[in-house]
Amino acid sequence: MVSFDSRTARLQRIDQGQESYGEGDSKSQAVRFYLDHLLDDVVERITQEGGRTPREPVELLISLSGFSPLTTIITHKVIKPRRLLVVSSETAQDSIDVIAECLVGPGGLRQRDFAHRPCVPTDPLGIYRIVKEELDRLRPADGSRPYAIIDITGGRKVMSAAAALAAWQLGLDLCYVNSEYDPGRHRPIPGSDRLLLLDNPIALFGEQEMAGALQAFAGGAFESARQRYDELCESLAAPGRARFMRALSDLYRAWCDLDLDRLSACVETVATALGHESYQISTETAGRLKRQIGFLRRLAAGDGDSLVINYFVLGEHYRELGRHDFAALLSYRTIEGCLAGRLESLAPGFTCDRPDYSLLTDDVPGLRERYGRIQSSLGRTGATDTLPPVIGLMSAAVLLTALDDALPARAGIRETSALSHLNTLVTARNRSILAHGDRPVSPKDSQTLGNKARIVLRAAWALRGDAEDVTRLCDDLRFVRTDR
Repeated sequence: MVSFDSRTARLQRIDQGQESYGEGDSKSQAVRFYLDHLLDDVVERITQEGGRTPREPVELLISLSGFSPLTTIITHKVIKPRRLLVVSSETAQDSIDVIAECLVGPGGLRQRDFAHRPCVPTDPLGIYRIVKEELDRLRPADGSRPYAIIDITGGRKVMSAAAALAAWQLGLDLCYVNSEYDPGRHRPIPGSDRLLLLDNPIALFGEQEMAGALQAFAGGAFESARQRYDELCESLAAPGRARFMRALSDLYRAWCDLDLDRLSACVETVATALGHESYQISTETAGRLKRQIGFLRRLAAGDGDSLVINYFVLGEHYRELGRHDFAALLSYRTIEGCLAGRLESLAPGFTCDRPDYSLLTDDVPGLRERYGRIQSSLGRTGATDTLPPVIGLMSAAVLLTALDDALPARAGIRETSALSHLNTLVTARNRSILAHGDRPVSPKDSQTLGNKARIVLRAAWALRGDAEDVTRLCDDLRFVRTDR
């Protein structure tokens, strides 16, 4: 049997016109000799090399072809796809005949499984459309996309670049026949060929898709971000950062929605991810997330003080997003929670939903008189000669003022004018779509209500006498806006 090197030497002589092999010019004769006497050995050598193989059977090979048909034929022989689409420039149409003659027929492709499409090499959009149309044509009834690989070896360099961009957009894998090059003869050295399988660019790096997911995350669209990160976890070669951000997006979604039933599981998932993937984020962000995790564990456990703080934090979040009706509602709940909490702290057993005023004072008639007088000064309608059976925001503010408690003075709501201003803000909130009316809360009223919530929260926590700095805590609880 003639050795491979001897056959390679003969190929070179045919290519240089020193020896003939059938009809046609020397280049055509060389291609024919290669297919007849070298191809099988080249394919066997590539196969025995034991490199990466496709992750599943290949439904479609999309191969770029230039003046030489050999790389398309080699790739097909190694990968063995069910279908082949050859994309070539108008000036390389002769290669199509050679490819079809070699691959279509008994033991090879069926006629209907072989297609070729011409393209304009400098038109990347055209190449993208060719690839996408073929994928859509082969899409099965269940809507899934067939597994396809783009071979970027042949064709002009600009065609390869355009095909790589198409792979990026469509999530396809790439392959490339890599060969040692003989500079003297200006051609690859037969037998040096290796087929390289490349993950699509998104799977390798995913920076563009990660940036899109981060944009959704930073904009507060946490469910959308979670879905994007979830997809990236399945495609990236190194998905650690995507996994961490998926867990954090899921946590922030549950936190934003006050989904306390789901919050505990999300907290523990992030805590675990933080332990495994802490290198993915900055030390400052990691420390902030640990403080958030501690707070959220208390919130999920039903801690009332944490719930009030959470109202304020979420109100600020929604205000930043321009969702002023949600922000106003949460600012309202912050103020209400602080005032109600202060009242309930004055006497053991006192509750705002079923108040026993004798627990607050020995002079209930006197409290009733002072309460009614303040109510009348504010122009509030309804009975002014009875104490409220259920205590809401304004009734809590009036009661604390009537009791001469320290909180109204410290929060700047003791004087009649200040209480009247608070009543105006409460009225604006009560008329909102999320309360009892049909008017949206204006950005100005939303901001003013938010400022008042901040003042009341700080005042209430200052009177508690504990060491917790509520201002710093609220700053720590602001959602992180970056993955670093």
